[in-house]
Amino acid sequence: MKITFLEHSGYAIEERDRALIFDFYEGTLPEFSKRVKAYVFASHVHGDHFNERIFEWESQYPDIHYILSDDIKVRGPEGKCTYIGPCRLIQIGEMEIQTLRSTDEGVAFLVKLWDKRIYHGGDLNWWHWEEESKAYNEMMRRKYQYEIGKLEGEPIDAAFLPLDPRQEEQYAWGFDYFMRHTQTKHAFPMHMWGQYDICGKLLASPVSGPYRDRFMRVDAPGQEFLI
Repeated sequence: MKITFLEHSGYAIEERDRALIFDFYEGTLPEFSKRVKAYVFASHVHGDHFNERIFEWESQYPDIHYILSDDIKVRGPEGKCTYIGPCRLIQIGEMEIQTLRSTDEGVAFLVKLWDKRIYHGGDLNWWHWEEESKAYNEMMRRKYQYEIGKLEGEPIDAAFLPLDPRQEEQYAWGFDYFMRHTQTKHAFPMHMWGQYDICGKLLASPVSGPYRDRFMRVDAPGQEFLI
Protein backbone atom coordinates (compact mmCIF):
# COMPACT_ATOMS: atom_id res chain seq x y z
CA MET A 1 0.00 0.00 0.00
CA LYS A 2 1.02 3.56 -0.68
CA ILE A 3 -0.08 5.95 2.06
CA THR A 4 0.03 9.74 1.82
CA PHE A 5 -0.40 12.12 4.73
CA LEU A 6 -2.65 14.94 3.54
CA GLU A 7 -3.07 17.24 6.55
CA HIS A 8 -4.21 16.96 10.18
CA SER A 9 -6.26 13.70 10.21
CA GLY A 10 -6.40 13.26 6.44
CA TYR A 11 -4.74 10.28 4.78
CA ALA A 12 -4.97 8.75 1.30
CA ILE A 13 -4.32 5.06 0.67
CA GLU A 14 -3.65 3.46 -2.70
CA GLU A 15 -3.98 -0.31 -3.08
CA ARG A 16 -3.98 -1.74 -6.61
CA ASP A 17 -6.65 0.27 -8.49
CA ARG A 18 -8.42 1.47 -5.34
CA ALA A 19 -8.02 4.75 -3.46
CA LEU A 20 -9.30 5.29 0.07
CA ILE A 21 -9.33 8.85 1.38
CA PHE A 22 -10.03 9.56 5.05
CA ASP A 23 -11.08 12.78 6.79
CA PHE A 24 -9.94 15.30 4.19
CA TYR A 25 -10.39 18.93 5.09
CA GLU A 26 -7.33 20.48 3.48
CA GLY A 27 -4.17 19.45 1.69
CA THR A 28 -3.37 18.07 -1.76
CA LEU A 29 -4.53 14.70 -3.03
CA PRO A 30 -2.10 12.43 -4.86
CA GLU A 31 -2.71 12.20 -8.58
CA PHE A 32 -4.81 9.07 -9.02
CA SER A 33 -5.58 7.41 -12.33
CA LYS A 34 -8.89 8.59 -13.83
CA ARG A 35 -9.96 4.95 -13.75
CA VAL A 36 -9.39 4.54 -10.03
CA LYS A 37 -12.25 3.36 -7.86
CA ALA A 38 -12.28 5.89 -5.05
CA TYR A 39 -13.84 5.62 -1.61
CA VAL A 40 -14.01 8.79 0.48
CA PHE A 41 -14.59 8.53 4.24
CA ALA A 42 -15.55 11.24 6.71
CA SER A 43 -15.70 10.21 10.36
CA HIS A 44 -17.79 13.16 11.57
CA VAL A 45 -18.98 16.65 10.84
CA HIS A 46 -16.25 18.69 12.56
CA GLY A 47 -14.62 21.16 10.20
CA ASP A 48 -11.16 19.65 10.67
CA HIS A 49 -12.43 16.26 9.47
CA PHE A 50 -15.02 17.09 6.81
CA ASN A 51 -14.97 19.53 3.90
CA GLU A 52 -17.75 19.74 1.31
CA ARG A 53 -15.06 20.07 -1.36
CA ILE A 54 -14.86 16.29 -1.39
CA PHE A 55 -18.07 16.22 -3.42
CA GLU A 56 -16.32 18.09 -6.24
CA TRP A 57 -14.06 15.08 -6.81
CA GLU A 58 -16.89 13.26 -8.58
CA SER A 59 -16.17 15.25 -11.75
CA GLN A 60 -12.56 14.07 -11.71
CA TYR A 61 -13.11 10.50 -10.53
CA PRO A 62 -16.49 9.25 -11.80
CA ASP A 63 -16.18 5.89 -10.02
CA ILE A 64 -16.39 7.34 -6.52
CA HIS A 65 -18.38 6.55 -3.41
CA TYR A 66 -18.66 8.47 -0.14
CA ILE A 67 -18.95 6.76 3.26
CA LEU A 68 -20.01 9.44 5.74
CA SER A 69 -20.89 9.49 9.42
CA ASP A 70 -24.62 10.09 9.79
CA ASP A 71 -24.05 13.23 11.86
CA ILE A 72 -23.08 14.86 8.53
CA LYS A 73 -26.31 16.37 7.21
CA VAL A 74 -24.90 17.69 3.94
CA ARG A 75 -26.25 15.64 1.05
CA GLY A 76 -23.70 14.48 -1.47
CA PRO A 77 -24.12 13.20 -5.04
CA GLU A 78 -27.28 11.14 -5.48
CA GLY A 79 -26.65 7.41 -5.38
CA LYS A 80 -23.00 7.79 -4.40
CA CYS A 81 -23.23 8.30 -0.64
CA THR A 82 -23.68 5.94 2.28
CA TYR A 83 -24.41 7.52 5.66
CA ILE A 84 -23.55 5.31 8.58
CA GLY A 85 -23.79 5.48 12.36
CA PRO A 86 -21.77 3.76 15.08
CA CYS A 87 -21.75 0.03 15.81
CA ARG A 88 -22.61 -0.97 12.25
CA LEU A 89 -21.21 -3.55 9.84
CA ILE A 90 -21.84 -3.04 6.12
CA GLN A 91 -20.52 -4.23 2.78
CA ILE A 92 -19.75 -1.80 -0.04
CA GLY A 93 -18.28 -3.46 -3.09
CA GLU A 94 -15.29 -5.51 -2.00
CA MET A 95 -15.03 -3.65 1.31
CA GLU A 96 -16.38 -4.64 4.68
CA ILE A 97 -16.76 -1.60 6.92
CA GLN A 98 -17.21 -1.76 10.69
CA THR A 99 -17.87 1.40 12.69
CA LEU A 100 -17.05 2.12 16.31
CA ARG A 101 -18.64 4.81 18.45
CA SER A 102 -16.48 7.88 18.87
CA THR A 103 -15.75 9.38 22.28
CA ASP A 104 -16.45 12.74 20.65
CA GLU A 105 -18.58 12.94 17.47
CA GLY A 106 -19.35 10.41 14.75
CA VAL A 107 -17.53 7.14 14.20
CA ALA A 108 -14.23 5.36 13.74
CA PHE A 109 -13.77 3.02 10.77
CA LEU A 110 -12.29 -0.46 10.44
CA VAL A 111 -12.10 -1.27 6.73
CA LYS A 112 -11.34 -4.71 5.36
CA LEU A 113 -10.25 -4.54 1.72
CA TRP A 114 -9.13 -7.85 0.26
CA ASP A 115 -6.35 -9.01 2.61
CA LYS A 116 -5.78 -5.59 4.21
CA ARG A 117 -7.18 -4.20 7.45
CA ILE A 118 -7.23 -0.41 7.80
CA TYR A 119 -8.34 1.54 10.87
CA HIS A 120 -9.06 5.26 11.03
CA GLY A 121 -9.95 6.55 14.46
CA GLY A 122 -11.54 9.89 13.60
CA ASP A 123 -12.03 11.50 17.01
CA LEU A 124 -12.25 8.20 18.88
CA ASN A 125 -9.57 8.83 21.49
CA TRP A 126 -8.87 8.76 25.19
CA TRP A 127 -9.73 12.40 25.73
CA HIS A 128 -8.29 13.30 29.13
CA TRP A 129 -8.34 17.00 30.00
CA GLU A 130 -6.93 18.33 33.26
CA GLU A 131 -9.59 21.05 33.43
CA GLU A 132 -12.41 18.48 33.36
CA SER A 133 -13.80 16.68 36.39
CA LYS A 134 -12.51 13.35 37.62
CA ALA A 135 -15.88 11.80 36.71
CA TYR A 136 -15.70 13.10 33.15
CA ASN A 137 -12.17 11.82 32.59
CA GLU A 138 -13.06 8.44 34.05
CA MET A 139 -16.04 8.23 31.69
CA MET A 140 -13.77 9.01 28.72
CA ARG A 141 -11.34 6.31 29.78
CA ARG A 142 -14.06 3.68 30.11
CA LYS A 143 -15.72 4.56 26.81
CA TYR A 144 -12.46 4.55 24.89
CA GLN A 145 -11.22 1.29 26.33
CA TYR A 146 -14.60 -0.34 25.69
CA GLU A 147 -14.52 0.57 21.99
CA ILE A 148 -10.90 -0.47 21.47
CA GLY A 149 -11.72 -3.75 23.19
CA LYS A 150 -13.79 -4.61 20.12
CA LEU A 151 -10.55 -4.71 18.10
CA GLU A 152 -8.49 -6.94 20.36
CA GLY A 153 -7.10 -9.85 18.35
CA GLU A 154 -7.89 -8.13 15.03
CA PRO A 155 -4.82 -7.89 12.75
CA ILE A 156 -4.53 -4.31 11.48
CA ASP A 157 -2.13 -3.40 8.68
CA ALA A 158 -2.39 0.39 9.06
CA ALA A 159 -3.96 2.39 11.90
CA PHE A 160 -4.41 6.17 11.96
CA LEU A 161 -4.56 7.39 15.54
CA PRO A 162 -4.88 10.77 17.30
CA LEU A 163 -1.72 12.12 18.91
CA ASP A 164 -2.94 15.47 20.14
CA PRO A 165 -0.49 17.93 21.75
CA ARG A 166 -3.35 19.88 23.34
CA GLN A 167 -3.66 17.05 25.88
CA GLU A 168 -0.25 17.95 27.27
CA GLU A 169 1.13 15.10 29.40
CA GLN A 170 -1.76 12.84 28.39
CA TYR A 171 -1.10 13.36 24.64
CA ALA A 172 -0.29 9.69 23.99
CA TRP A 173 -2.64 7.85 26.34
CA GLY A 174 -5.04 6.81 23.59
CA PHE A 175 -2.28 6.00 21.09
CA ASP A 176 -0.38 3.91 23.62
CA TYR A 177 -3.46 2.01 24.80
CA PHE A 178 -4.42 1.19 21.21
CA MET A 179 -0.95 -0.14 20.38
CA ARG A 180 -0.80 -2.29 23.50
CA HIS A 181 -4.22 -3.85 22.90
CA THR A 182 -4.32 -4.45 19.14
CA GLN A 183 -2.21 -6.30 16.61
CA THR A 184 -1.22 -3.25 14.56
CA LYS A 185 1.66 -3.46 12.09
CA HIS A 186 1.98 0.23 11.16
CA ALA A 187 0.70 3.12 13.30
CA PHE A 188 0.33 6.60 11.83
CA PRO A 189 -0.20 9.66 14.05
CA MET A 190 -2.81 12.28 13.21
CA HIS A 191 -4.65 15.22 14.79
CA MET A 192 -1.31 16.83 15.63
CA TRP A 193 -2.36 20.40 14.72
CA GLY A 194 0.85 20.88 12.75
CA GLN A 195 3.07 20.15 15.77
CA TYR A 196 4.99 17.29 14.19
CA ASP A 197 7.70 17.34 16.83
CA ILE A 198 5.27 15.41 19.00
CA CYS A 199 6.30 12.34 16.96
CA GLY A 200 9.85 12.71 18.21
CA LYS A 201 8.57 13.20 21.73
CA LEU A 202 6.74 9.87 21.65
CA LEU A 203 9.66 8.06 20.01
CA ALA A 204 12.00 9.35 22.71
CA SER A 205 9.65 8.32 25.51
CA PRO A 206 10.14 4.92 27.18
CA VAL A 207 6.39 4.32 26.83
CA SER A 208 6.77 3.70 23.07
CA GLY A 209 9.35 0.95 23.52
CA PRO A 210 7.04 -1.99 22.69
CA TYR A 211 5.92 -0.48 19.36
CA ARG A 212 8.57 2.08 18.40
CA ASP A 213 9.53 0.09 15.30
CA ARG A 214 5.89 0.18 14.14
CA PHE A 215 5.45 3.92 14.56
CA MET A 216 5.44 5.82 11.25
CA ARG A 217 6.89 9.24 11.92
CA VAL A 218 5.15 12.13 10.15
CA ASP A 219 7.07 15.34 9.48
CA ALA A 220 5.03 17.28 6.91
CA PRO A 221 1.93 17.20 4.66
CA GLY A 222 2.43 15.27 1.46
CA GLN A 223 4.74 12.71 3.07
CA GLU A 224 4.45 9.27 1.45
CA PHE A 225 4.92 5.80 2.89
CA LEU A 226 5.10 2.38 1.24
CA ILE A 227 4.14 -0.51 3.48
